[in-house]
Amino acid sequence: MKKLAVLALAATMSVSAFAVKIGVVNTQEVFAKYSGTKKVQQELVKEKEKLENDIRSKEVELQKLGIELQGKGAKVTEAEKTSYNKQAQALDQFVKGAQKQLSQKEYQSFESIRTTIDASVQSIAKKNKYDYVLEAGAVKFGGTDITQDVIKMMESTKKIDL
Repeated sequence: MKKLAVLALAATMSVSAFAVKIGVVNTQEVFAKYSGTKKVQQELVKEKEKLENDIRSKEVELQKLGIELQGKGAKVTEAEKTSYNKQAQALDQFVKGAQKQLSQKEYQSFESIRTTIDASVQSIAKKNKYDYVLEAGAVKFGGTDITQDVIKMMESTKKIDL
């Protein structure tokens, strides 16, 4: 009987010796609550509004030219038509370029935030000796939620480039 009790105790001890420490983090919450995200979003909105204003002013100029050409009717020269078409193409290229530029800036800014999230998660995991840190949505039960710790660390470091 003593051998059985000793074996049970040894088995229990060996299982607890190999216990895994798991942390969970809700990266979407971190991303949404991080002040750097809000700052990036505000900057992107400002830049988008500026580009939209530039596009509108160029469209108005092109519309004025189109109305002017329509007023001439049959007296419009080929050079004027060609000039109008070139300006329309230039506006189209400007719009596409502006959209691409804004999209790239958005990607780079948000990628910088994701990198900061990853670095903060790794730092907290090492500091608190977590064996694994998983996305909160992937864990049904258990683990220690480190989401707020990640947000606090990110707010204290403020390493975001716009």
